[in-house]
Amino acid sequence: MEAARDYVAIASDVAASLKRLPAGHDFTVRVLHTVDYPVVSLTPRRSYSHFHAENTFARRILILVSQDDCLVAGLEAREFTSLALEVDGARVPQQTIAVNACIEKVDTSGALRMRGPLVRMLVAGYACSLQRYSKALDIASVGLHLFARAQPEYLFARSKENTGKHVLGDSALIKWWQHTLQSALLYAMANRSRGHSSADDSVGTDAVISDTAIAYCVIPGADVKDAPVTLGIQHDSTNGCHSALPAVDWKWGLPHPSEARAHNCVLQFPDDPITRLLAETHAQNWTVALLLEMLAVSEECGSGHRAAYFSAALPIATASPQDSPGTEETADQGTLSYEDYDQVLVKLFDRQMDFSTSDAALASSKLFVDFVDSEFDIAPLVVSTSGPAVAPNTPATTPAVAAPVNDLSSMIRKKRRVAQ
Repeated sequence: MEAARDYVAIASDVAASLKRLPAGHDFTVRVLHTVDYPVVSLTPRRSYSHFHAENTFARRILILVSQDDCLVAGLEAREFTSLALEVDGARVPQQTIAVNACIEKVDTSGALRMRGPLVRMLVAGYACSLQRYSKALDIASVGLHLFARAQPEYLFARSKENTGKHVLGDSALIKWWQHTLQSALLYAMANRSRGHSSADDSVGTDAVISDTAIAYCVIPGADVKDAPVTLGIQHDSTNGCHSALPAVDWKWGLPHPSEARAHNCVLQFPDDPITRLLAETHAQNWTVALLLEMLAVSEECGSGHRAAYFSAALPIATASPQDSPGTEETADQGTLSYEDYDQVLVKLFDRQMDFSTSDAALASSKLFVDFVDSEFDIAPLVVSTSGPAVAPNTPATTPAVAAPVNDLSSMIRKKRRVAQ
């Protein structure tokens, strides 16, 4: 796969999604990424009854969005490509390719100067960029995963002190992520038929695509009876999709049978509570159901905390030979070594970084951006928004008809008068 073209596609897709935000704003998109590097399997202790060989490669991606030279949002993800060869009892070799993307961090600085779902569109643009694997690897779907846990800041130091930042609690964050993934999956599927052409702002609703993305959500410690409440969303008007376009089928739990051995099927991503639990020696034969029970009493998912696992299979289109990511008008986003990428993160988390106020956020943004652009020759991609304005939160001009109310106060007063 051509790395430069891949990351131009990411920047282009993110820019195309941000373009749908209310008109009159300019944003700058920067994509930093590593080269592909070998890692251990995402199921390192899986057992096989036949010959199995696997190579897994990962890449790290950081997407940063600026407004007026100030960083306002960021997303960090890892993408894993697993190439496996199996030989069954009949000595028939079978090759399989699997791609799984894990969103590790999403954060805002509190410096955004507009009303609109910026972060939701950032996630949608990243999900849409995963379509690039259809041409490179000829696969039917990509796994999209994340662990939703409330924290005041992930990428921008001291941003929790910024009065412009709205920090969500546990339950609100879980609901926000479900709506965000709903919009992202629908947006990605609706836009897959037109490839990566970011110049066209249309969704392509003239082509009816009936595929459905299967998405899973589980809150360790929550009862299954809560599933209809958690998974109750049906439609989301923010995705800009026509009703004939694909849907998202939400299910409760992990995407594996409850009685299955967890090590044989549950993906183990870096710095994840599941990975830490399954690393214990006594977890060797845990089932998926037992794993969820242990997660419910863990430090990160229990003890009064609420967290959720989301996992989805995003169908992607098989690209035709003439499809191209439309890179003519996009900037080249350079490829970093693993060490250089870590250096970027160290700079972002440096003690000098301060996003607690507007002035501090602007100064820190310039310091970080100057370092990245000069050290690694990162050329940003600028996008001007052209979407409809966000309606203000004002009451309707026509008075609403009040629902009938059973007011017993008059009856009580009458009884009191009789008593007197």
